[in-house]
Amino acid sequence: MTAVAEARFRVIATAGHVDHGKSTLVKALTGTDPDRLREEQVRGMTIDLGFAHLRLGSGTEVGIVDVPGHADFIRNMLAGVGSIDAVLFVIAADEGVMPQTREHLAILSLLGIERGVVALSKRDLVDDAWAALAADDVRSALRGTPLADAPIVEVSSATRRGLDELVTTLDQVLRDAPPRRDLGRPRLAIDRAFTMSGFGTVVTGTLVDGSFTVGEEIEILPGAARARIRGLQTHRRPVEEATPGARVALNLTGVDRNELERGMVVSRPGSLTPVSVLGLRLRALASASGAIEHDELVKVHVGTAEIMGRVSVLEGDAIGPGEERWAQLRLAEPAAAVVGDHLVLRRPSPPETVGGGRVADISGERPRRRSDALDMLVRRSAPSPAARLLAALDAPRSAADAAARAGLSPGERDAAASALVSSGSAVPLGDTLLSKAAYDALATRVERMLAMAHRRSPLRSGLPREEVRAALGLTGKTGAALIARLIADARVAERGPALALPGHRPALDPEQETAWARAQAALARDPLRPPSVSELETEFGISGDLLAALVERGDLARAGDAVFLPDGIVAFASAVIAEVASAGKVTVARARDLTGSSRKHVLPLLQFLDDHGITRRIGDDRVLVLDPAAARSRVAQVVRGKETGA
Repeated sequence: MTAVAEARFRVIATAGHVDHGKSTLVKALTGTDPDRLREEQVRGMTIDLGFAHLRLGSGTEVGIVDVPGHADFIRNMLAGVGSIDAVLFVIAADEGVMPQTREHLAILSLLGIERGVVALSKRDLVDDAWAALAADDVRSALRGTPLADAPIVEVSSATRRGLDELVTTLDQVLRDAPPRRDLGRPRLAIDRAFTMSGFGTVVTGTLVDGSFTVGEEIEILPGAARARIRGLQTHRRPVEEATPGARVALNLTGVDRNELERGMVVSRPGSLTPVSVLGLRLRALASASGAIEHDELVKVHVGTAEIMGRVSVLEGDAIGPGEERWAQLRLAEPAAAVVGDHLVLRRPSPPETVGGGRVADISGERPRRRSDALDMLVRRSAPSPAARLLAALDAPRSAADAAARAGLSPGERDAAASALVSSGSAVPLGDTLLSKAAYDALATRVERMLAMAHRRSPLRSGLPREEVRAALGLTGKTGAALIARLIADARVAERGPALALPGHRPALDPEQETAWARAQAALARDPLRPPSVSELETEFGISGDLLAALVERGDLARAGDAVFLPDGIVAFASAVIAEVASAGKVTVARARDLTGSSRKHVLPLLQFLDDHGITRRIGDDRVLVLDPAAARSRVAQVVRGKETGA
């Protein structure tokens, strides 16, 4: 890593009314003209975002985003101020606070920007008395906003008055800013995409939540295009790694410039999922011309994106000016947003900034009832990390996925997950976690499913476990872990490959009991030459379901395709075990002669003993695997249904 990559990076943006000297001040501070478009230079007015950088006395590298001040270009202004550490608020001393000054101030408040410096520009055009009046006007406008205590520095780009003081003040303000968080989940909202001769596709933006390195694969959302980072630059200098909080240019291979646009997000593959529903505590500006109505069409500005959407007010039918209520935004296109992101709402016509807030939920869930959606958002915005993580565990999720939904850092995630599992509030299921309440709800659902199956098919031992897992919509690994936990908690029982309620046993009606009594008598007459399965059905009315129930109940035992009375199998096994114990082996013919059975019955019976680890076949002979006493005990366990899983 180079020394540049190790420097402390910050990003600031300008704000203020059109023609108050923002771009001129940036050029005076940095030597870079941020008005890069010819139209901007001809008209003398910033239209799109401009960029410059400044190195402060403390060594901090500052990226400066210069935004347009004209009302017609608010969407561009919003694309530039979403991921900044502080604002350089420029207000001309000769004009004072103007309409766009107030709108920019409202936008900064909605975006949660609490640090800044006010540059009272064009100081050379007014006398001291006028400058004092202008400063009072500014302080009055800032009252009640996050920038109420922001320092005011009088400057003149023409005479360079106050520029050194402004740089020093910026350094002081940024020194107190908290460090950029590193969640190991880098993302960069694209504010520019262009082609550079000799390099190819380049995108720029402010990097947050993690680091990018040269050579790694990235994903561009929405759309999921893949590319690779060919090179990285910070402040026009190449680096091997870009860290959170830096203005970064990414030179990408594998993607064409025409596939990219402002508003897209560069991320690590699989780390973000764009969503079309955002939940938040929505605040309507006191200056809004009217209430934000339920189902109102708005422009949603999040990151560098502008997306049309509709407001779903969850408390009442409108949010009046100055009010704050829970809401969901139903977006026309997916947004790659995360919990904690700030967003701004604007009316499309007549254009007006009306409100905004901080994203509290990105699950994409849209409960049918507004009361359910409201309850979900309240839980997912709980004050403690553990409570927020628990709210995200309403379905089995990895700790990383749940933490992303809850907006937690890796440290907060690990501590919260450990606390929840230790307290029993969350249940581990394989590599996922589930809240205890959600686990109990799933368990109850399985119990009801099994109870219904038992009522519908009382002869069946239960439901196949795969059928249960599929009905719950869980992946194989998570479904298997849930079923194992339900068995361990004695909420369900295993019946071979099936699951049943612990107290369930196949139940025969009187007619079936009569049929079984007749069949049992026939089986007992010659236990080692029993009727075939088809004969039991045609002659005695023992259907397939009834046969399975009798096996489950322990009245019959299967040996291959044949069924025997348990006592018959025990008698056969005893004769074979005694023979092998004395002669060392037994053949099929010898077993037939010893038991008076037939070859077609002896073969499945010997295979039965092989399958259950009692004997082993060597050529045409069988030998004992266990000593005689253990072999007899094993036979009793198997045929009486006492073996695990039997």
